[in-house]
Amino acid sequence: MVNTLDSSSHCEVLFNDHIGRAVHSLAKIGHDATGLKHGSRMMQLMYIHGLNSNHLSPKGQWISNWCAKHRPDITVRCPDLNLPPKQVMALLSELITQDPHTAVVGSSLGGFFATACVAAHGVRAVLINPSVRPFVSFGRFFQHGQTEHTTETGWRITPDQLDDLAAYYQAVPVHSDQILVLLKQGDEVIDYRIAEAYFSQSGAQSPLIIEPDGDHFMSDMADKIPLMIDFLFAPVQA
Repeated sequence: MVNTLDSSSHCEVLFNDHIGRAVHSLAKIGHDATGLKHGSRMMQLMYIHGLNSNHLSPKGQWISNWCAKHRPDITVRCPDLNLPPKQVMALLSELITQDPHTAVVGSSLGGFFATACVAAHGVRAVLINPSVRPFVSFGRFFQHGQTEHTTETGWRITPDQLDDLAAYYQAVPVHSDQILVLLKQGDEVIDYRIAEAYFSQSGAQSPLIIEPDGDHFMSDMADKIPLMIDFLFAPVQA
């Protein structure tokens, strides 16, 4: 089932009706397989940035600042992941293993890595305009026989790394109900319909929020942080 938002007033309706089965209710988010529950223990949220970004990503800072103010029990980590894919996944896996009460948010290429983290570790994730098959789209860097491509933030991509990315791809997303996908139809970098189709497969439906217009960066993401945190972690108990 495809749901498209026409205005922000419909966002709450979609959240309640479409992903209600996935989370059942906000009060029960803290009792899922990840064991995440608001209380005395600290929890960890990792922001996984995209291509041509780094640990200073504005979106990561927005989440960090919001949690510092509203959910100080959540420690936000924004690692610099301008590394080959195997090193990225090794670092993310190490951080998740160190703290089992972890959730992830991934933007663009970071959404691909976040999806791989869900498959490998069963964490919950929110994806922001995610890349589904970067090993295909990054082929543009090598169309004329180039042996490497250096990103704006210093990651040296080589053709063999595309194979490494492909190794983390699942034809059908694993633990799809633990992934909330936020998409903008106005994404000028990635066709939102690719992620829509991937995360809407029969038997592997993820909760989707699709909004008209917008951009790849998702400039209004700060407004969605409360919803994101509610999906990833239990809300503050009165």
